[in-house]
Amino acid sequence: MTEWRLEGRLGQALGIIFTAALILAVIAMLGLALVNPISILTFVLGLGALAALVGAGFLAYWTWGLSHAGYTLDRNAIVIQWGAYERQVPLAAIQGVFPASEVTGMRLRRVLRWPGLWVGVGYAPELGPIYFYASAPPERMLFIQTADRAYAISPVDRESFLTALSERREMGPTQEVQESEQHPAFFDWPAWRDSMIWGLLGSSVLLWVLLLALLTWRFPALPPQIVLQTDAQGAPLLIAEANRIFYLALLGAIFLVLNGGVGVIFYHRERMLTRILWLGLLLLEVSVWIAALSILFGAS
Repeated sequence: MTEWRLEGRLGQALGIIFTAALILAVIAMLGLALVNPISILTFVLGLGALAALVGAGFLAYWTWGLSHAGYTLDRNAIVIQWGAYERQVPLAAIQGVFPASEVTGMRLRRVLRWPGLWVGVGYAPELGPIYFYASAPPERMLFIQTADRAYAISPVDRESFLTALSERREMGPTQEVQESEQHPAFFDWPAWRDSMIWGLLGSSVLLWVLLLALLTWRFPALPPQIVLQTDAQGAPLLIAEANRIFYLALLGAIFLVLNGGVGVIFYHRERMLTRILWLGLLLLEVSVWIAALSILFGAS
């Protein structure tokens, strides 16, 4: 068994730079949100900081994958390693090995790429899906074609790799192996395909985010003090500083953590209980919205 490495220094360096830039953007946006008066800009900056933080985590993950990438070759298969991902391609299943210059009409919309890193799933009409695990540009990649897909790789010593691959294919396999993929179990969770999560839990999260947007948008126009509670005749019972309006957002967040979190805990064991909890969560978020509209309407 022989291992072939990628030239990953450039891709890793740029990945670290891009990740650091996003983290700096997070710090900058949070700083601006804190030093400026509360307004819709506060919400936009907070949402932007969250998006940048998610992007930084995404880039860091794939950059880490590049630092743990390589190709292992024996008489039975090529094993492509990229971080926590592993693909096994049986030598018997290989129908062709050729440079990228022979491929036309490639589409790369789902391929994360910058100088020194190419990872993701592209497409070419004559090959079908192309799984990229490379650190070199297309003109220096090798395409390994099987019956229904192709793999784009970039071993440092391409000619030596091709020679070793040819020799092992000529010798024949020592055992039968299957084309397969291994990846983090997290990506196989049935929750990603469950409409209940996107319908109930997702709607509750969206309502809470929109509530934050509404409160930050209307806050600058509120009087210094607002009525938080009235009696049956509409007479004020509780008057407080205007910033207390954000207690509603805090209440919505508590509901998300409690109902949403308990639902996640019971998701795999008691689906009906989870549905009840998340339906209740959605109704609670709606009730918070009604309370917010009532207070804001009464204060205007």
